[in-house]
Amino acid sequence: MDRVLEIGGFAAAWCGRLFAQAGHEVVRIEPETPTPGWVSQTASDLYLHAGKKRLSPQPRAVVAKLAARADVVVLETASADAVAEWGFEQWTSPVKATITPFGRTGPKRNWHATPSTLLAMGGYTNLMGDEGREPLSLPGHYTEFQAANFTYTAINANRLAGKRNDIDVGMLEVLLALSQFTTVMWHCAGKIRSRHGSDFWSVVPTNLFRCLDGWIYVNIVPTFWDPFLAFLQRPELALDPRFANNGDRMEHRDALHAAISEAIADVPKVTLRERANEARIPAGIVQTFDEVLADDHLAGRGFWQSIAFGEQTLKTPNPPFRMDRARWPDRELAAPAPAGGFDG
Repeated sequence: MDRVLEIGGFAAAWCGRLFAQAGHEVVRIEPETPTPGWVSQTASDLYLHAGKKRLSPQPRAVVAKLAARADVVVLETASADAVAEWGFEQWTSPVKATITPFGRTGPKRNWHATPSTLLAMGGYTNLMGDEGREPLSLPGHYTEFQAANFTYTAINANRLAGKRNDIDVGMLEVLLALSQFTTVMWHCAGKIRSRHGSDFWSVVPTNLFRCLDGWIYVNIVPTFWDPFLAFLQRPELALDPRFANNGDRMEHRDALHAAISEAIADVPKVTLRERANEARIPAGIVQTFDEVLADDHLAGRGFWQSIAFGEQTLKTPNPPFRMDRARWPDRELAAPAPAGGFDG
């Protein structure tokens, strides 16, 4: 079990959460100015900090002593200079990682940014929302959590290799790495993707459709076209020349979308999920919170972990990945507690 010291905002908190859920000892030092979250403070604390010990803001000398006892340190700050102010370079932890908006080197290293401005700089805001409407921003803490996932992966690569290292993660670079082909299109072909709402546009049909009691999203690449028609129970569409191949389907997308909507308008989403499983096509229904909590598939895959909160037992998602074939510890996480430092 490694000792992990976590300092900073939501990115550091998510990285620490992954370590805590995997059974490591995590001590969190709270930032002097907490960043407001998307949910209540209690919900945020339970979700991000269960299984951790928490310290109020500490003098730099105390932080350095804790870092010296840690196997892993994760420090999130607003700029490269802020990293230096912590005395990060002098810390002796075997694996140290920083998370900043633009990394610790380069001309933007001390630029300040919010997750929303980073999403805009990364091109995401330009793509989100309906055509002709105002651009949207991703909800929640996508930018911070994805930066934490990259950090967690890099830390574990060094841990498993038995190497000491100093890891530098820039949030903007993380977003660019996650942009699929958007950045490549612009960089290599000079093309800027346009906004199409829920429609993926270049693979048809890939969109969100309303059914009797909710919504279903389908992603039908050409190899799934025939099974998709079986799912729709509309085999005659295979003979329609407007839909002969993906190029034709792109040209006649409105007519195809109308045919799909008509075929599923009176079908319950549970039935559509069963049909999708039978046809072996990529599709997913939109579930309510209650439906997600009661989902047999998630329960069967060990998706949930329990948190003890007073007299209640709450559910929280397990980490989204495993480092080996073993299951994560089958244990109940304790609610976040005050810390005096690392044990032992």
